[in-house]
Amino acid sequence: MSPDERILMWQQRVNTYKSSGETSIKAWCTQNQVGLQSMYKWMKRLELEATNIAPSSTQWISIVNNYEEPISHLTVKIGDFSIEIKEGFNRSLFNEVLQILQTHVK
Repeated sequence: MSPDERILMWQQRVNTYKSSGETSIKAWCTQNQVGLQSMYKWMKRLELEATNIAPSSTQWISIVNNYEEPISHLTVKIGDFSIEIKEGFNRSLFNEVLQILQTHVK
């Protein structure tokens, strides 16, 4: 079985469990002859894969300031999100926010 086939098989199993109405994973696994630990592992793995959306089309551009007046703030837009950066901002926090947005915003 190829890795893609295995993922599909486990997606189907997890979906079948979730739509079964059974509240006990253990009982469902016993009834369907599925290893309990494998079920937990795959449920976690599939959930993590679903939440880790890779940025597909993020492109960075350079900004050239042609204005003579000093800018008191800057707005950064990534996807539907925008961040207003004011003078004296926390660079560490800004970098953390950018990393999160780069990872999760399409």
